[in-house]
Amino acid sequence: MAQNDNYVDILVDILDKQLTVLEEVLRITKQQEEIANASAFDEQAFDETLMHKDVCIAKLNEYDNAFVSVYDRVKNAVKGDTEKYADKISVIQTLIRRCTDLGNEISTLEVRNKDKIAICFTNKKQEYSAKQTAATVANKYNTTMKNVNLMGERYRFNQDK
Repeated sequence: MAQNDNYVDILVDILDKQLTVLEEVLRITKQQEEIANASAFDEQAFDETLMHKDVCIAKLNEYDNAFVSVYDRVKNAVKGDTEKYADKISVIQTLIRRCTDLGNEISTLEVRNKDKIAICFTNKKQEYSAKQTAATVANKYNTTMKNVNLMGERYRFNQDK
């Protein structure tokens, strides 16, 4: 029985950790929104937020797996003695609701950010394309000018004869 109490405490601890990580993911997602709304898109800052978010998501996956594993061990005992675990069950339900609410808030922000980021990437692609076009035009101009100079030299050479 004491072991089941420990398992229930572990479930609460895991959910607390998940909540902390979800709050961090929300903070990062808001930071990504600020980057997307900025007049100049900062690719490096955006990449850093993506890497940090990947680490957080990996932690969330670990916590999810741990929660399921521990819950599978204790679910029969908790369901069999709901009065004994009523307080802990209430805490767990509250934490799950908070995690779900944060997850929904993050999802909503992600949908908004996706469109903004897509626009930023399209603009960057157009900038790169314009720079590439300008470089190509400059290269062709230089080539043409070299050819004109060569033709001028040949023309003068032929006149001197």
